[in-house]
Amino acid sequence: MRNRLLLFTVLSSTALYSCTQNNSPAKPPEKAISTTCYIAIDGKDTARMELDSFSKQKVKGNLIISYDQKDNNNGEIEGTFKGDTLIVNYTFKIGKKPVVYKNPLAFLKKDGKLIMGIGKMETTMGRTYFRKDIPIDFGQGRFTYAPVECKKEPK
Repeated sequence: MRNRLLLFTVLSSTALYSCTQNNSPAKPPEKAISTTCYIAIDGKDTARMELDSFSKQKVKGNLIISYDQKDNNNGEIEGTFKGDTLIVNYTFKIGKKPVVYKNPLAFLKKDGKLIMGIGKMETTMGRTYFRKDIPIDFGQGRFTYAPVECKKEPK
């Protein structure tokens, strides 16, 4: 009786373990079809963005905002274009602090530049969103990102 119980436990554990494993082959990382770099300057503050485009709408990249009198914001952006508007999630750290923040950002693409907008936000279930009932104001944005040549990293 004890041997049957032990055998049943081992077989059940093995079956449950194999069901929880992902046996599908790993997808290769998606390859960017283009990369565009931008810089924005506001007084003594600067922002640098590098955007990798993966389709006509989907982008990923890096954004570093360097403030004159405060710690820098350094992180990653990921989002999509909806017409001429780019909505991204910005996941970043401030300075060397270990805390990670996540905020939405909106950019209007106009004349080859990206104009950062300002919008009212709300947080639901720990996630911050732009309020849908209040339009994003691109006239009051602090940074306008102009395209620049991307710097090559030394090998």
